[in-house]
Amino acid sequence: MFTSVDIQEELIRTKQKHEEAQRSLLAQADAAIKKGHKVDEYIMNKLRSGPKPGKWDVNPELLDKNKIFSIDDIKAVCIAYRLRFLDTKYFKMEELPYDAIIAIKELEQKVGSEVKATKIAAPSEFFKLEDRHKDPMLFARIDENNYYLIHKWGTDITWYKKWAVFPLRSIMSLFISMVVIGLPLATFFPYLIWQTQEKIAYYQQLFLSVLVIYILFTLVFGGFTFYKRFSKVCWNSPYFN
Repeated sequence: MFTSVDIQEELIRTKQKHEEAQRSLLAQADAAIKKGHKVDEYIMNKLRSGPKPGKWDVNPELLDKNKIFSIDDIKAVCIAYRLRFLDTKYFKMEELPYDAIIAIKELEQKVGSEVKATKIAAPSEFFKLEDRHKDPMLFARIDENNYYLIHKWGTDITWYKKWAVFPLRSIMSLFISMVVIGLPLATFFPYLIWQTQEKIAYYQQLFLSVLVIYILFTLVFGGFTFYKRFSKVCWNSPYFN
């Protein structure tokens, strides 16, 4: 009934138990990794292929209210900072960080449903536009008018970009920019060059006349030629021109 214990055999049995447990853990880890790779590949294929049919069946209460934006909010920011807002199928996938894939998986696990359609707001150079590290933002479409911000990466937009691209918003913004810049130059520049009041007045009239002709020429020919490149027109266009 009671027998002596061979320590060596006990060590061997204990070692075998530990090895079996380790193999089981490794197998579970390997299965989880393979499953994770399949999920990652599925998400990447979904992003490449564009929106899936159907509405995203999600409970709004599970979403962060601070990350829900209307299409008008997104449009205003894209126009102000000259960004494109397009389906992910147009995005250069080599520019997509793995953190964005993780963010999608975590969101889908949190809400318990699959994201149907995704879009990205980013400068045009991040997209493979037809015909032809900054601040991309990945959105999931909730409905026709609202989007949920899944992930943002890259660096913040420089404070002066909004003003640097202001002339490219629309024909009207181009006109305003030319007047704001050209009128002071035409008015005060003669004071720096000529001394007599007669010459100052003469060249002011000359410069103002040239400015008016230049503005009209730019608006008529340049405006119509590059109309489709203004931010108000191309912010959601998948075409280069």
